[in-house]
This record gives sequence, C-alpha cells and structure tokens, in this order.
Amino acid sequence: MKKLMGLLLLVMLTACSENEAVEQLKKDYPDVKVMVEELPESVQERLAAPELLPFKPKLVQLRYAGDPPGDPKGAITHTEFVYGNGKGAVLNVTTFHNKKTNFHNEGKVKTTKLEDGTEVIIESDTSDVKSIRWKKDDDYYGMMLMGSEFKMDDLLKAANSMEY
Repeated sequence: MKKLMGLLLLVMLTACSENEAVEQLKKDYPDVKVMVEELPESVQERLAAPELLPFKPKLVQLRYAGDPPGDPKGAITHTEFVYGNGKGAVLNVTTFHNKKTNFHNEGKVKTTKLEDGTEVIIESDTSDVKSIRWKKDDDYYGMMLMGSEFKMDDLLKAANSMEY
C-alpha cells in the first residue's frame, strides 16, 4: 500500500510540474514537439509560454540559439516561441537559459509590474513594436509583439499568463 501511495504521489507531482501551455503547443504543432524533444531535458524543463495570446496564431515555431550553432544538444543560450497570425502580427516569447545573462540598460529605463509584482522593463513601446523583459526565479524572459493594432496592455496580458 505504501508503494502504491508513493507511486501515486510521484505521478501527481510530475503532472503538476508540466507546463500546460508548452504541452498544448506540442499537441497543436507537431514541428514544435519535434524541436522540444531534441533539446536537453534541462532546457525542456525551463521552456515557458503564455496561456493568453493577443491574436489567434496560424503558425507557431520554436527556435533556439546555442554553442555550437544548430546543435540542440549543445549549450543552449536561449529558446524562443514565435507566433504568427499570417497577417503580419508576430509575438516572440524568449527564455534565456544562460544563468549569466546580462542586459545593459542605457539611459532612463521605463518599467511596469506584472500582476504578481515582478518588475518588467519596457524596451520598446512604439506604434509597431512592443517589447518587455523581466527576471523571475533566476530566469530571464523577454516578449516582443509586432503589429500596429496592439497596445502594451496586450503584451502585458500575455506576460501575466506565462506558465513557467
């Protein structure tokens, strides 16, 4: 009976630790699933994606950069989900995997906060491009939304829905 309870607890903990947004992307976009499964387990565990998007995507891709370039088993510096609606709108969601990631802020920095109190740096808020970045639990994230029909609030809603 103790073994059965232990196994049940392990299954429950594993199920709770999965990122539902990433799992849904793997189900909906087979190419994303292939790319995710090529990455080292330590990178897969840190993938993050939003639940809420500012548009309905027609296409989603997973990209990564690392050393050596093009080698999914190498040292991955960042991963990026790219969502496109086929009409010019694009959302990039980046997870930086290098623990020594350092952003250089030049001049006065504009900031805001996510609903959980996390400080967000606003990198760009132009008519065509909205871009933010933040640090959460020792990981760095970035989001960029391209399209003239969007506001900064659309990007912040997506950021607030991130599943880490």
